[in-house]
Amino acid sequence: MDYIVFAIPVFLVMIIAEITTTILRKKDYYRVNDSINSLSMGMLSISSGILTKIIEVSIYTGIFSAVAVFNLNIGDWWVWLLAWFAYDFCYYWGHRKGHEINILWAAHAIHHQSEEYNLTTALRQSSSKFLLSWVFFIPLAVAGVPPIVFFTISLLNLLYQFWVHTRHVPKLGWFENFFVTPSNHRVHHAKNKKYLDKNYGGVFIIWDRIFSTFKEEDDNYEAIRYGTLKPLRSWNPVWANLQVYSGLWNDASATKNWKDKFTLWFRKTGYRPADVAKPMKFPDIHGYENYNPSMNKGLQFYSGIQFIFLMGATTGLMAIYRLTPSWFDVLWIAVIACNLLLSGWVLEKPDKLFKLETIRFATTLLALGFTSQQMQISPAWLTAASLFTLVSLLVIQLTGLQKEPEKSPLEAS
Repeated sequence: MDYIVFAIPVFLVMIIAEITTTILRKKDYYRVNDSINSLSMGMLSISSGILTKIIEVSIYTGIFSAVAVFNLNIGDWWVWLLAWFAYDFCYYWGHRKGHEINILWAAHAIHHQSEEYNLTTALRQSSSKFLLSWVFFIPLAVAGVPPIVFFTISLLNLLYQFWVHTRHVPKLGWFENFFVTPSNHRVHHAKNKKYLDKNYGGVFIIWDRIFSTFKEEDDNYEAIRYGTLKPLRSWNPVWANLQVYSGLWNDASATKNWKDKFTLWFRKTGYRPADVAKPMKFPDIHGYENYNPSMNKGLQFYSGIQFIFLMGATTGLMAIYRLTPSWFDVLWIAVIACNLLLSGWVLEKPDKLFKLETIRFATTLLALGFTSQQMQISPAWLTAASLFTLVSLLVIQLTGLQKEPEKSPLEAS
């Protein structure tokens, strides 16, 4: 059983609570399009993780089995306590290098692309982190931390980090000195020059204090701006995962310096060959407007409802994938990815809503029909999905969801 499935309802309840608090406090911490994009990234990450997780498990277990120095007993409480601190120490260095090395930033940048900061941002995770993130935890395998301890601690560490992605919680007194909190993690997500690349801890902020990467949130400083210095400016979750990799590949292809072709991937974040581009200067973030294509309220509501069904489908896949054949998992991971991709395009191109939704529903119905035939599932599922498709397309046609929202007099001028 993948225990993250049990955490999903808790995450959603907390997100709803934060949205309610945001409305009651009359804040602007949420946007429909940005929140859907962040959740899409999380859904793409956990669904693709069905296939990629085996790589991380195999590597850690293989190293542990081959070269573990000590035979640590999972029944000893001190093993768990030691692993709790040791994991976070390794996480700190992996996280820090994820900001300092090009190829590692390519995987981690996804988590920072949102220009808002709320609990949906916490779920904005990379689908490619499995490629190199394991490197930083080799010391734990060598030291003999049993796989069951390692993977349990890693899950608990990740769960802890969820709650710190909020703007509603102020500084927490003495707690700030030892633990990662909403305040010091807001600094981590800031792109203001004063705050850039600080506060890397997962659970404990002590590592940042020890290694001089800590920065306190300054209430008298300018307002925090969130996002990456090179903004994504897209709601496409697939492109979000590929944006930085694509830039690195283009630079490696363009440079005539053969050394740079191979080393730029492992150079300091932002490094570009001299014959391709001048060194990057810190951009002006104060005059920058967050990416926010216009959507009428009807389309926002429609997109939200459709996305709820997508979240249900993703959660369902996560709950049953261990019981289904490999072809089923691959097919439905691809279908979910297609749905998320087309849903992202809808948020960018509302005038193409009917066309994009037709493609999305047709793809899903074909996959559902094939699955029903191969696994002899009741045709009632296909019938229900077909009716839902018909109703959705009729709603689009009859309610004018594709219309541009009316501009205010200020915008019109």
